[in-house]
Amino acid sequence: MEIRLLHFASAGVFEWLWPSGNTENFDRSWRGRIALDGADFEFRHGLGHRHVYGRNRVHSVTWLTGAPMVEGVEADDYPSSRALLSLLRRNDKKHARTNADIPKHYEDFLIVDHREEISAPYSPRSFAVKIVEDNVAAWATHAAIRAAVLQRLPKLRPHKRSLAQPMISELRPIGAEVDPRKIVDALLAYGRNQVRPYSEAKFAPTPDPGANEFVATNPLAFLFAVIADQGIPAERAWRLPYDLQRRLGHFDPVRVVKNPDAIEKAVIGPPALHRFPQKYAQWIIAAAKRVLDQYDGDAGRIWNGNLTARQVYERLDVFQGIGQKKAAMAVEILERDLRVPISAMEGSDVAYDVHIRRVFLRTGLAQRDDLDHIVSVARTLHPERPGEIDMPTWLIGRQWCHAGTPNCGACPLSLVCPKIISRVVLPAKPTD
Repeated sequence: MEIRLLHFASAGVFEWLWPSGNTENFDRSWRGRIALDGADFEFRHGLGHRHVYGRNRVHSVTWLTGAPMVEGVEADDYPSSRALLSLLRRNDKKHARTNADIPKHYEDFLIVDHREEISAPYSPRSFAVKIVEDNVAAWATHAAIRAAVLQRLPKLRPHKRSLAQPMISELRPIGAEVDPRKIVDALLAYGRNQVRPYSEAKFAPTPDPGANEFVATNPLAFLFAVIADQGIPAERAWRLPYDLQRRLGHFDPVRVVKNPDAIEKAVIGPPALHRFPQKYAQWIIAAAKRVLDQYDGDAGRIWNGNLTARQVYERLDVFQGIGQKKAAMAVEILERDLRVPISAMEGSDVAYDVHIRRVFLRTGLAQRDDLDHIVSVARTLHPERPGEIDMPTWLIGRQWCHAGTPNCGACPLSLVCPKIISRVVLPAKPTD
């Protein structure tokens, strides 16, 4: 199944009349079109409020061709995550309660236990997707998958009274307003300002000092954290090796390779340490074997020895579960945050990460969402160290340039960015 978001735009306030006769008000909404296997459909995503699970919560509905297709409800951690939960359903409309029940095509979504995210009466012990409220691309994709799973696409009809025909804004043309040099200079200035506090501080990718110390001082833990940084929050990924070591009682690559069942059991839990527990377990077992076979059991030999940025990248890239995004990220972290001597940093690159892709497109630095194109842009605009652009771009994408409605006013790029917010990025497929 091929799903592609075509475009979307803000649509303002509206109300929806449910078949029960109740009217629900939505104070924010977006309209757009999404393509599913060659056919395109209208969608609308609206945010309102509803009393559910014991209190008043943010509530969302996403319509496809006028029919309500998926709903979202505010998670307990909404004040910090701004995320809503939407229950997953099998093709018989029943809740997904086991891994086998999860429909295909949700590999790029964060899947959680509904009861763990909403602790309240009637919260089901079922799987749900957790999506930031205004990540319009993800909500539209979720609605399209649901429609396909339930085989409801041929039956959809517009609700003409409550859902008027959309007015879609096309992409703004790229013109003289885009000054790539000013944008890159602003990115570098922001990034260098962020690095200064770390010059005398320890590497702190998580809120847990013990986990931070572990990944900073244990090369195998660092390698496993790099592999984990996919499909889950970065803080959780970098804590994972610490939690894994506590469950295993060791962090010995020999024992990892000799006891694959123990590794898989430790990762699966419960609770699972990773969104893709079985795949992650396979990746780290393969990584431990490569470390034993090629680096005498010492993962630090992958990057030690005053190697060039390109050499370290190439060594990391061949590990299962790493790929371009994680290898490029790891090279920068090793040199910048862990002070590993790495030479020829002109051979570094930006990571093909969803946040970086979105910022490159919305600022006009990139004309298309393509790995080679985005990497080439960074190399051209900052040839002395392309990877230096990576960290500030990632931070801006994560904190201000949200997938749905960006906070342009507070963004460090506000004065130089053309704000082409109609450009959206769908999540990349998991690394093989």
